[in-house]
Amino acid sequence: MLNRQTRTSLRWKDIHLPLLIIEEKRVDARVSIGKSSAYLRIPYTAPKAFKHEKLIWAKKWLLETLTEKPEMAQRWKNKEYRSGQVIKTVFKNFVLELTTNKAKSTGTVHTKGNQLVLALPKLEENDYFTHDFVATLISKGISADLHPEFSARVHGYNRRYYNEGIKDIKLKYLHSRWGSCAYSGNLNFSSKILLAPMHVMDHIIIHELAHLKEMNHSARFWKWVEKADPNYKKHEAWLNTHGDKLDF
Repeated sequence: MLNRQTRTSLRWKDIHLPLLIIEEKRVDARVSIGKSSAYLRIPYTAPKAFKHEKLIWAKKWLLETLTEKPEMAQRWKNKEYRSGQVIKTVFKNFVLELTTNKAKSTGTVHTKGNQLVLALPKLEENDYFTHDFVATLISKGISADLHPEFSARVHGYNRRYYNEGIKDIKLKYLHSRWGSCAYSGNLNFSSKILLAPMHVMDHIIIHELAHLKEMNHSARFWKWVEKADPNYKKHEAWLNTHGDKLDF
């Protein structure tokens, strides 16, 4: 299927709203606001003039929507990062060190002890780094450093309560979910849970391990969760209240 994606952005007050233009097989145009970006979906085969018209239409709609509901824009408000900033995780604290590299569009990250070193590309005039760009790099570095300790905790709960086969454990900068479990035994977790209290992170680990027993949310599934986490309802409530504040 034909599919092409182009990234741009829309400025509203002091906020840059990421806009992903998706050209795909469809007959109409649709604009929406998601958790990590705004989206414009347009027919791949449409004339260039039509696509340009719909981009103007989408930006107008987005500006009107954000003016009417300004709280929706706060998730994209750029966060300021600085060298010496401390990022607290469940296992250890990292001290951020910002440097620059010669690349035009990519950044790198590595750790030295408790230092998290970000090498960012030099900015052109009037350009900027989105929060998502920097946070993804931070997530990548921290996840790589803490993966052994995190994996050991996953395997520990599995041995004690579930004794199921685990093929792979990954930490990713996910926005839409805290974790996922595949029939193959692959477990994916949002790196954001490394910023949560230990008992909340453990609850998410247990939730995904329980899916190795039941690939649903039936009463039997929640019994498997309760076996390892008797206070799971309290931890679910904490996530519902505070989860959207967990970010790098």
